[in-house]
Amino acid sequence: MKTRIYHLLAFVLFSTTAFGQVVVAVEAQDMLEAAALNPFLPIRVEYDVQNYKVVYTTVDAFGQPDTASGLLTLPLTTENSFFPLAVYNHGTVGGNREGVLSRMGVQERTLAVVIGATGYITVSPDYIGLGDSDGRHPYVHAKTEASAGRDMLIAVRKWLTEQNIGYTDQLFITGYSQGGHATAALHRDIETNRTDDGLDVTSATYLSGPYSISDIMVSTIFQEGNATLPGYIAYTYISYDYVYGLFDSLAQAFVDPYLPLIQAFADQETTLGEFNLELDALLQSRGDRFNAIFQDSIREILRVGDPSEPINAALLDNDTYDWATNDPTLIYYCTLDEQVPFANAFRADSVMRANGSAAITLESGGPLTHNGCVIPALSRTLEFWAEFAEVVSLGEPVARTDLRLFPNPVSAGAELRLTGEGLNNALFAIYDVAGRTVAQGNISTQGTLRLPNRIGSGLHLLRIGLDDGTSVIRRVLVR
Repeated sequence: MKTRIYHLLAFVLFSTTAFGQVVVAVEAQDMLEAAALNPFLPIRVEYDVQNYKVVYTTVDAFGQPDTASGLLTLPLTTENSFFPLAVYNHGTVGGNREGVLSRMGVQERTLAVVIGATGYITVSPDYIGLGDSDGRHPYVHAKTEASAGRDMLIAVRKWLTEQNIGYTDQLFITGYSQGGHATAALHRDIETNRTDDGLDVTSATYLSGPYSISDIMVSTIFQEGNATLPGYIAYTYISYDYVYGLFDSLAQAFVDPYLPLIQAFADQETTLGEFNLELDALLQSRGDRFNAIFQDSIREILRVGDPSEPINAALLDNDTYDWATNDPTLIYYCTLDEQVPFANAFRADSVMRANGSAAITLESGGPLTHNGCVIPALSRTLEFWAEFAEVVSLGEPVARTDLRLFPNPVSAGAELRLTGEGLNNALFAIYDVAGRTVAQGNISTQGTLRLPNRIGSGLHLLRIGLDDGTSVIRRVLVR
């Protein structure tokens, strides 16, 4: 399906709901012009964007109330428009907790800006334990990756409604590296844990993510030679100990001389980047393979993979591929990825297809490294989404304060009466919350029109075309 452009007014039609997730603070940041961006971007963009840091309510890894931050990127246009929503989930933060997309100057932030400037209202959660969120970050923890993204979507939609900023019911989600894992987790949560939040994924792309934590990622600790990023792999086990309480102390899992480095990182005395360099240097100086950091008992538990063992149960709990979706989904990888084995993509593709997924596309970006794969993955994401995305735009309506309609609210199938000059036989159209035309025709010479019997309840837009080519817009509430 090719991208369709509709002519609609960007009045927000979603009513405020009773969900607890809300925006508690919004900070306007930079405004970037497409004309200034394009000379520096590998992907051509259409819209200027305004960036905001958003703080919103959510829950932490233990289900306790928390606040978290994220980036909101709004495409700007001279016409009133509805834009689809999108989520960009960022990759692993190697520095301190400030290396997230809500902070200006972070390089990966450009990817979210590109998505927004292509025509998507884009939210980029910082995740729990990073940015403004308290506590530790539960690394590659599927549940909080999903809740951080879902709660930010719910909160930001409310804020958009309050600000009279238009958006459609379309939702696109993506992310790279850890963000690929987070995207699969968010996608699964939205599609298998249905609530009355109204979220429904239009299309998703999983980009170079570690979807098979319990198998393929475990196998990296037994591979020949040292892991490319040993600190990142160790981080997974430190994270799951934090969330699941696997050990009485880290000494039960890790051995000297590696334990002091691991303990210092777990106590947040060093950054992930520093920890990775120090751990890698120590492994190389001793000629040890990566799995030498573990106690013999832990190595054996991981090797056997018995799911009744708590550590293996935690790993299984964070696999994100063993489910089925029929949303158009692209799983993208590169064959020289030295950080996340591309076997993760093959595993996700094969299992999701076996589970009944009928709209999965598995695609290689070719012989590129993990970092080299980023831009091709984003480019392919935007191409993939373009088959489904709809921007709904209407231009500037005229005021016409003399035009009135009643009754409003009105029942499905009932007659709507209008007063005002020049309306007899004028063309009208009624649109639902997603910009779809649900009724159209001509206003009668008596100044009336009849609603369809099967029109849905809720807010709608009535557009009346005048003889001079302008339009009048009114909201209609159908009971």
